[in-house]
Amino acid sequence: MTVLRLDRYEELLDASGDHVVVRLDVGRGVRLPAFAVSGPAGRAVVFARRSDHGVPGAAALGDAAGLDTLFGEPVVRDWFRHSGARHLSAPRQHQHVVARHLELGDRGGDWDWLVTTSAPPVLPGEDRVVGLTPDAREEAEAFLVAESPRTHGQPFARPGQEWVAVRDGAGALLAVGGAEPSEAGTPTLAGIAVARRARRAGLGAAVTATLTRRAVAARGACALGVFADNPAAIGMYHRLGFTTGMRWRSRWLPDPDGT
Repeated sequence: MTVLRLDRYEELLDASGDHVVVRLDVGRGVRLPAFAVSGPAGRAVVFARRSDHGVPGAAALGDAAGLDTLFGEPVVRDWFRHSGARHLSAPRQHQHVVARHLELGDRGGDWDWLVTTSAPPVLPGEDRVVGLTPDAREEAEAFLVAESPRTHGQPFARPGQEWVAVRDGAGALLAVGGAEPSEAGTPTLAGIAVARRARRAGLGAAVTATLTRRAVAARGACALGVFADNPAAIGMYHRLGFTTGMRWRSRWLPDPDGT
């Protein structure tokens, strides 16, 4: 199989098999070139992809044989090493194939990328969901540190974010959640968290449903990332109409200072 350099978004979309990650996660904002292989023995693509915090990296899609061929090519490895990428995500079941060719280490994690193009039904508790303004940034950050320390949510850290919450009668936060556009412009949820004292009351679902409905109305789709070891959250998202678009394994390269 011959490795192809892709210099147009349409070429990447076609080489990926019209993959939903290419369409709704990176979209036309993807930084090119990308690379692909396709043939009877396998199929794979690799392209630039920023993390949810905007850190440059790359993502690969494809089967084991295709990924082995793709990353076996020096031009692809050189592109990755000199692209400024700090991380690489690959299909969870095939990440070990990529690791044959690149020294990625073991810092990172497993997570699922979920997506929906349908608005969920209105849920009990949504009438309690209110918007947050940037003035609530520190309050929301402290809430996430206390109630969801692994979260990737960063309230009002970047333009284009929307944050909502549920408060108790005294005004204290009971639940929060945010949405931020992906490179493709798809609103992507993060920081969905509920106070321990208020869990199992449907508040997380209410926050998620509110943000999802607004996203689908505005952009036609909504996405989110969730740790693979959180089946309760994954189940809730599936009940709200999300489907699993990708099961990722991400690995972060050591920082330039060796950390």
